[in-house]
Amino acid sequence: MTKNSYNTVPKQVLQRRFLLQSVIFVSLFSILFMSLYQPSFAYSTTWFGFSSPKQAGVTALFYTVAISTLIISKLLIYRFSREHSVTVRRILVWHIAEFFAIAIEYYLFSVCFRLGSVDIPQLLIRIPMCVALILAIPYSIIWIYAQYKAKKEELELFKVTHKRETIESGNRLIQFRDSQGKHKMSLSEDSIFYIESQDNYVQIFYDLDGKLSSYLLRCSTQKIEEDLAGTTIERCRRSFLVNTTKIVRYGKEHGHLTITLDHPSDKTITVTPAYYRAILTQLDRRTI
Repeated sequence: MTKNSYNTVPKQVLQRRFLLQSVIFVSLFSILFMSLYQPSFAYSTTWFGFSSPKQAGVTALFYTVAISTLIISKLLIYRFSREHSVTVRRILVWHIAEFFAIAIEYYLFSVCFRLGSVDIPQLLIRIPMCVALILAIPYSIIWIYAQYKAKKEELELFKVTHKRETIESGNRLIQFRDSQGKHKMSLSEDSIFYIESQDNYVQIFYDLDGKLSSYLLRCSTQKIEEDLAGTTIERCRRSFLVNTTKIVRYGKEHGHLTITLDHPSDKTITVTPAYYRAILTQLDRRTI
């Protein structure tokens, strides 16, 4: 593995949806960890629990503060990633900052609310150990999962790249470039089902050997729409572009035009009024 590969952050890690899901995962893991830790290690530092109204209230308040800290941290790193490159080192520093913030919060709660005898030396030993485990274990799992997703995407991209020579003549090859203009992948127009906008990324869904696959590309919806001008791929709502040749059904539903795409899940998408005409024009061309 090259040095650069160690410094590469999987793009899934920096998606807003993925970042907020990581907060949920860390929160659930912390509850499980604490429920196992407290009965096994009944130290004066483990004041959390629900055995009394005061203890339950302080525990709930601490979790609210800690989760809010993580949410703010994720939103900040998401905004930072939109304007700057994020390396593994920067991610690590960010996680260390989260560790110190939550450890300090736990220390302040322990000292201020005094649910038990406050043993300062024990606090200074136990708090870093617990917070480090609560963050390190789920973050390691999240990182491994993101790396797996990235490697799976690379493998599918490799298959697509080595399948170009089989593309039939007349089936247009579409080049996809990221926000910096760097070529990332090429797909035959006929293989593309739809494209979904996800923050400052777009996810391209396409057919690969009879299965629906996807590729996450750092690029704005507006830019990719400009690149796809003149193709059969049209925007149908703010966050969706569809390949109109893949539409198998369409009609009015609750006053809105809906389209159903021909792929394994028969995905149905609502077309917003601003894009009615463009979609219907493409559909009319198919019947000529």
